[in-house]
Amino acid sequence: MAKQIPKTGQELLNVIDYLKDNFATDLEHVRSFLRQPSVSYTGEGIQATCERIVTMIEELGGAGRVIETPGHPIAFGRLDQGAPHTVLVYGMYDVMPADEPDWSVDPWAAEIRDLPKLGESVVARGAVNTKGPLGAFFRAIAGYQKAAGKLPVNLLFAIEGEEEMGSRHFVPFVEEHIDELKEADAVLFPFFSEDELGMPSMTLGTKGILYFELECQGGDWGGPTERGIHGSYNAWVANPIWRLVQAMSTFVDKDENILVKDFFQGVKPLPARELDILKGQVEAGIMDEAPFMEFDHVRRLKDGERGFPAWKRLFSQPQFNIDGIVGGYIEEGTKTLLPHRALAKMDVRMVPEMDADQVVQAIRQHLDEHGFEDIEMRVLNIYPWSKVSMEEKAIQAMLSTYEVMGRTPQIWPLNPGSAPYYVFERILGVPYVTGGLGHGSRQHSNDEYCTVRGILDFEISIVRWLYTYAKLMQEECQGCGCSGRCGEAKA
Repeated sequence: MAKQIPKTGQELLNVIDYLKDNFATDLEHVRSFLRQPSVSYTGEGIQATCERIVTMIEELGGAGRVIETPGHPIAFGRLDQGAPHTVLVYGMYDVMPADEPDWSVDPWAAEIRDLPKLGESVVARGAVNTKGPLGAFFRAIAGYQKAAGKLPVNLLFAIEGEEEMGSRHFVPFVEEHIDELKEADAVLFPFFSEDELGMPSMTLGTKGILYFELECQGGDWGGPTERGIHGSYNAWVANPIWRLVQAMSTFVDKDENILVKDFFQGVKPLPARELDILKGQVEAGIMDEAPFMEFDHVRRLKDGERGFPAWKRLFSQPQFNIDGIVGGYIEEGTKTLLPHRALAKMDVRMVPEMDADQVVQAIRQHLDEHGFEDIEMRVLNIYPWSKVSMEEKAIQAMLSTYEVMGRTPQIWPLNPGSAPYYVFERILGVPYVTGGLGHGSRQHSNDEYCTVRGILDFEISIVRWLYTYAKLMQEECQGCGCSGRCGEAKA
């Protein structure tokens, strides 16, 4: 997959040896970082975590500062190594609440447990999404400096605390600091990329997201208007939960095919080259849905699809998902109640070239045309989709890193999830890459984890990527005679 694989120099070998020799210390640093709560939606530990990241930047010899926003602060910093090229390190320090009732350990203790088929793993909120890889990234950088004196690239840091809330204030931050951020030649989002069987994936973009709430309250249409009433009066009075469920049932058919008019407007098929790569990897057994089904306890995929059709659907189709429904009495025991309010949380994942505003309009119009004008729709988060070319040096350097470390990566045309990569593509005009070896899972759920072995593999892959990316950029500059600064043309 990688077009060029630079030879491994002695400098890099020394760095890798250092990371291996000092891994026990690094592991404790990562666990300590995970023990610091930083919950988006409650604000618990947010300020302290942001300040801690600034301190981590300063401990590397960089300059960092807390950038306050109307929401959660952003850790912003610079590590100048006198190198000709600069990488912007994007990350998130916020996590979801750990309020699930069935954690096997304290979610903030970062305990090590021996997990079936996975071995020793750190179990904690944020272990994979994404304080685990973020903490390990800082240790990898520290190790590179200790063993080699300095990095082969300069670093900028923009670590936000609102990714789980839709990065609500990240765009204004980027626009306010755009001159500094445009110094970057590429963006790196450090992340564990391996699945349960050790297969890494390389994503060439991300789906967009539209997250919204639907609320049905009693009113002129019927239903109680001030409070819940005795359930026996359902003979007289309509139920807001029934109405909300009926409204949502019009969005899809029994097989969850989306029925909203104009919902698919603008949808663009996968590029022919990416489709060919996908088909080839499925046929070669590189892309296999079986590990996902086993470890996420899924017995059947939609329509019973397997193989290439299933993977093509994952990467090429938008989705319309119900995240949760709240209303009425849901505690232990019995209580007959006719509620006055029902709430649903929903998300749409958008593919190229869908427009979020147009999708919102289509959903609103659909509700109105089906007689549900009273149901309120509140948009909470929006990310546009984004794409990056496989030819970019940042991507090629990561592919090279995986291959040198004995992995053949899966090529994912899009990340089925969402991240604010459009900021880098559309505002900064800078290519980006997500990656690093290592494995973790159960994000947004109980017993989130990352493997201990994966943390070390991640550190090694990060220093290899830095080394390889710098070499590829150097070779490009030698070819064009730009004296080490090809990126100046984009400014």
